[in-house]
Amino acid sequence: MSNRTRIDIVEKILDYIAREEKALKTHILYASNLNSSNLNKYLEWMVKLGLVERFEDNRNIAYAITPKGIELLEKLKNINDVLNSKRDLLSDELVFYRDVFKKTMGSQEFTVSYRSVIGKTGLTYIHLTVGYGGVEHLLVSLNEAVVSQYLIRNLAYSLLVSDDTGMPLLIVLRNKRIQDVVERLASSNSPERRVRIIVV
Repeated sequence: MSNRTRIDIVEKILDYIAREEKALKTHILYASNLNSSNLNKYLEWMVKLGLVERFEDNRNIAYAITPKGIELLEKLKNINDVLNSKRDLLSDELVFYRDVFKKTMGSQEFTVSYRSVIGKTGLTYIHLTVGYGGVEHLLVSLNEAVVSQYLIRNLAYSLLVSDDTGMPLLIVLRNKRIQDVVERLASSNSPERRVRIIVV
């Protein structure tokens, strides 16, 4: 259960409730594999957002999914589909990243994966991440030899995700000629932003 993200848990709860006309709280507890305290927090949050409705009959508490909840559930399933396809692409890049990190940061253990992250605004992003030294970083690799709209768009997206989530950003540059421009863009508007650039 420790490997599950908040996205996974929300999808699991909504999916179970959606399959029931009215899902009893005790049944949701077993289906979600959460303890009672954590489940209460999720359900209260979902009721507050209008994703589910709460019903109480004598001593039984039940929940039903709302149209807003169904819409979110479909989006979460689409996110997981994208993540699964990204994981296939990642296997081809994993050797490259491990080689880069060993050469630049020593013999630390690294975990590279695509996953969904939630920002302070409530927005959900799909981004490549790398975990090392006990800290998870956003990871972006820029391969271009010149500054292009594609490069700026990719870098801007990663900087936005970093600002919204508070996660540090690790930029791997495969061409030194764009280093100066990338450094200036990375430090603009947010001098406190945590960015590290590795040139390979």
